[in-house]
Amino acid sequence: MDRPDAPSATDPSLPPEQELEEARIGHGIPTVRPLRDDELPTEPPPRESYRQGMWEGLRELFRFREVVYTLAWRDIRVRYKQAALGATWALLNPLVLMVLFSLVFGVVAGINPPRGVPYPIFSYTGLVPWALFAGSLTYGATAVVSNASIIRKVYCPREAFPLAATFGAGFDFLMSSVVLLGMLLFFGFYPSVTWVAALGLVLILYVLSVALTMLVSIITAFYRDTRYGVPLLVQVLLFATPVGYPLQRVLDSPGLSPLVKDLYVYANPLTPLMDGFRRTLLFDQWPETIPTLVSVAWAVGLMLIAYWTFKRFDAVISDVT
Repeated sequence: MDRPDAPSATDPSLPPEQELEEARIGHGIPTVRPLRDDELPTEPPPRESYRQGMWEGLRELFRFREVVYTLAWRDIRVRYKQAALGATWALLNPLVLMVLFSLVFGVVAGINPPRGVPYPIFSYTGLVPWALFAGSLTYGATAVVSNASIIRKVYCPREAFPLAATFGAGFDFLMSSVVLLGMLLFFGFYPSVTWVAALGLVLILYVLSVALTMLVSIITAFYRDTRYGVPLLVQVLLFATPVGYPLQRVLDSPGLSPLVKDLYVYANPLTPLMDGFRRTLLFDQWPETIPTLVSVAWAVGLMLIAYWTFKRFDAVISDVT
C-alpha cells in the first residue's frame, strides 16, 4: 500500500523511471520538492564574487612564500632529473646560440661589434639575460595548466605557480652568469663601477618577465593553444631585439624611418635592457637614461595589469583547468 505522503505510482507527473521503480517495489517513493526563494522563511544572502584585492593578494602571497620556494625547487629537480648532463643543460642553450650567432651574424652577415669587441662575448652578453626572459615565458606558459591537480585539491595563491616558473628560469640565469663572468675575464673585461647598473637592469628584466609570464599563464588556462604560440613569440622577439647585433646598427640603417627607429627603441622594452647590459659590461658606459626609464615604465605598468588580471580570474581557475 502506498504511503500517504508519497505520490501515487499512477501519477502522470512522475518520470517513467520512477513509475517503473515504484511498480517493482510495490509502493510509492516519497519525493521532496525543492523550495523556491520566495518560499523560504528568510531572505537568501546576496551573491558574492569572492574576488581578492591586489594588496590582500600580495600579503597572502608573502605568507605562502615557502610554497613558492617549494614549487620552484620541485620544477628545477624535475626538469633535470634523470638527465645525463643534469643542470649543464642550463648552460648549453646560450652557448649553442652563441656559436650559431657567431657563424650567422659574425661570419656570414659580417656584423662587427663596436670597439673591436670579439663577437662571441658580444653575443653571449645579450644571450644570458635573454635566456632569463625566454625561459620565464617558456616554463611559465603552462604553469597553471600543468598544476591543475594541485589547484583542484589544495588552496594556495594561484600566482605562486607562474612565479615559481620564473624562479626556475632565474636558476638557469645564475648558472649562465657564472660562465659569462669567466668569459668576460678571459677576454680582458674586468669589473668596473658600471657593472653595478647591470644588477638594476636584471631587476627590471625580471619584473617584466614575471608580468608577461603571469599574463601568458592565465591566458593559457582559458585558451590552450596559447602554449603553441609562446615559442613562436619568443623567436620573433629574439630577432626583433638587439641580442645578436648592436643597437646602433639599426639606428644607423638608412632604410628605416625615424618613427620606426623610435618605435624599435621605445615600443620594445627589451631593447634598452639588452643594449644596457652591453654598455655596462663591455664598454664601461652607463645605460641610456630615457630608454631605460621607458623600460621601467613598461615593466611596472605590465606588472600592475598582469597581477590585476590574474587576481580577477583567480576564483575561476580551478573550474577551467
